[in-house]
Amino acid sequence: MHTLVGGAVRPRSGDVVLAQVERLGHHRRIEQPNGRRSALHLGDLVIVAYADRYATDQFESHVPRSLGRVQLVASGGIASQALSQSRSVRRATDIVPLGLVGDELGRPLNVWDFRMPEVAPPAVRPRTIAVLGTSMNAGKTTTMHYLLHGLSKVGVSPGSVKVTGTGSGNDYWVMLDAGAHRMFDFTDAGLASTFRQPIPVLESAMTQLVAQLTTAGCGVNFVEIADGVFQQENRMLLTSPVVHDLLDVVVLAASDAMGAAHGVAHLRERGFEVAAVSGMLTRSPLAIRETQEATGLPVWGIPELQAPELVMPVLGIDPALARQPEPPPPAAWPIELEGLDPELIELADVQLADARLADAPTAPLLHQAI
Repeated sequence: MHTLVGGAVRPRSGDVVLAQVERLGHHRRIEQPNGRRSALHLGDLVIVAYADRYATDQFESHVPRSLGRVQLVASGGIASQALSQSRSVRRATDIVPLGLVGDELGRPLNVWDFRMPEVAPPAVRPRTIAVLGTSMNAGKTTTMHYLLHGLSKVGVSPGSVKVTGTGSGNDYWVMLDAGAHRMFDFTDAGLASTFRQPIPVLESAMTQLVAQLTTAGCGVNFVEIADGVFQQENRMLLTSPVVHDLLDVVVLAASDAMGAAHGVAHLRERGFEVAAVSGMLTRSPLAIRETQEATGLPVWGIPELQAPELVMPVLGIDPALARQPEPPPPAAWPIELEGLDPELIELADVQLADARLADAPTAPLLHQAI
């Protein structure tokens, strides 16, 4: 941070701002760059980004016209003026901007300044699968997580992008933990949030993100479009020829059978091939049965999502990409228990369990016996 820009300035979406915590509300933690969520306290100074937010389960907010009091509307570090909120959350945390973070010339820094270098979209790309949802928290991230996990285990090298939403590190870390070969989101394309962004900007970001996966050598591309199919930007994106050209097939995440049936019909009317349904509804065997009867599609819970032999033919993924997983390596120091006193082994097990609970070094009893 070289300069702090204040006075009569109008913030833009993506502008980086230094602010002070004035009142704690719903978000009492903020994400660090390494993914850890740090506890907030009154008077803390935080560096966040201005952006609009659309979250049916939390807040609707817009970037203000001046550097007045705003709210922390997302734990990823998003500042804007809350307009409405779900009754299921507390009031947003209040923060007071102290100024826009500027460069050495006093020019405000913006997330756009840190976007990835553009790449030319390759003429040929891998199979590209969209995961859409009927609403926020319908199960899109979980669906993506286990699809990636299963395919990564057989060497398919799946890549993942999240092309719409509000800046947050959670999905980034989740997909890498699941085994994603590469993971990007709209912040890598220079956007702190995609709410109220022009559709050409979103089309360009989506094209670049898919191109980045392809050039990174992913065997199959997964694309998550956040929130629900009725969110205002999503409605327009689903009619975009650019989006249709990028997506080969769709998996729909839904919370209930009615949402799944209507969501599948809505997507089919717009020319998308829907291959399967997943999401929160899979917690209920009855909801699964209703969805199967209403849509005629396979319904995948977590066990099915991470079964490559099941999902690959349905999603049209080339079976030649898969290989048999290698067996796990043997233990570095195999312990031969045959011939030991059973009572001694039982005592050692108890000691090992107690040591783990106490976060202490394991007891040497078994090693002494051997």
